[in-house]
Amino acid sequence: MAEDPGGAPAPRRLAYVFEPGSFATLALFEAARGLCELVWVADASRPEVAELTPLLRRLGTLVDVAGLSTVEAAAAVAAHEPDGILALADDALCVTAELAELLELPFHSPATARRLTDKFAQRAALAAAGLDVPGSWVIAGADPAPALAALEGELRFPAVVKPRHGEGSRDTFPVASAAELRTVVALALDDDGVRDLVVEEYIADAEGDVAGEGFAGYVSVESFVSAGAVCHLAVNGRTPPAAPFRETGFFIPSALDPSAQGAVLDVAAQAARAVGVTTGCLHTEIKLTPKGPVVIEVNGRIGGGVPELLAAAAGERLLTIAMRLALGETIRLDGPLHCDRVAFLLYVQAPRELRVVTSVEGLDELRALRGVDEVVLRRGPGDRVDWREGNHGHVLSVFGTVEDHDELRRVLGRVASTVDIVGE
Repeated sequence: MAEDPGGAPAPRRLAYVFEPGSFATLALFEAARGLCELVWVADASRPEVAELTPLLRRLGTLVDVAGLSTVEAAAAVAAHEPDGILALADDALCVTAELAELLELPFHSPATARRLTDKFAQRAALAAAGLDVPGSWVIAGADPAPALAALEGELRFPAVVKPRHGEGSRDTFPVASAAELRTVVALALDDDGVRDLVVEEYIADAEGDVAGEGFAGYVSVESFVSAGAVCHLAVNGRTPPAAPFRETGFFIPSALDPSAQGAVLDVAAQAARAVGVTTGCLHTEIKLTPKGPVVIEVNGRIGGGVPELLAAAAGERLLTIAMRLALGETIRLDGPLHCDRVAFLLYVQAPRELRVVTSVEGLDELRALRGVDEVVLRRGPGDRVDWREGNHGHVLSVFGTVEDHDELRRVLGRVASTVDIVGE
């Protein structure tokens, strides 16, 4: 850490590898307030970044890495003497891991970052650690025919096709037969035919309301790893998804009973160790099956909406925790956190067949519901919608807090009966 001319320690500096589609710039600035100065590491040649560069310069120091190699970018960042480095978007994890290694700063190792962003590599790591995983195969986008032919005698249906690298259930397809698999693969591949896909056997559903009456049979565990120790902040419940795999809602705390929660937390900790995480925040999705909890995916960053949910339910500042970890602090927490209320974030998805929204009815009534604090319309009249965008394609979001899970069920029922998305 540098010192000012008077000899007092200068504020710590955190290099933040910026992705505009991740957490809001102002939310990151507020999380850093009183903790560190932000050094924004960004490619300002990208239009979506360029329009934010005036704001980034006002809220910290901008290091424009457009056109630079990783070594050159590391040298440009090093000139600002950062005390830590952080990224909270999947697309930035691998390059940030490489920068961290060059700068000798704590972050995921390059090998761990690959396992966190490569669905096939992650399944292999989980299986090697003895965790229960579904069968998984790669289909090369440049030449899918050999893999498809091999799978005809090996893959058990139903199955799921998804991009090998991706998040938010984008382009995630269910398949029920070999013929449907071929059709879906042709549809899922990019026009240039080079994106690799993963085919996975469908993870079995548990019977009944194993995660609470009316709630989905999967959850996520919000954790962090500090000096190799896994600490769990919360188990995040889910509302039933919209077809095929689109998220419709999250809530903290979940409605799991203590036994089920303990099993889920144990699997989440095993998964963190299996992929090699030694520091940083994790968002681990886990499905409850007849054989017990099975990992859907380990994400090496904070889940979308989770900081707001944790702040509302338990008063915790998760973005600040992530920054403290990146700055090399050791944090210990005996979780999960106690929650005074149930905080929820709902995504209202369009019917799968819709392509253009013509109207969204019921918003005023929705905003007046007890427990609803914020309604954000993301797609209004004239906007296009596409179920293939997954979670990112939702029409509106609803955020709020309630006293308990029964009151949350009441809100869910009112949202379903109040909102009407009309389109063609």
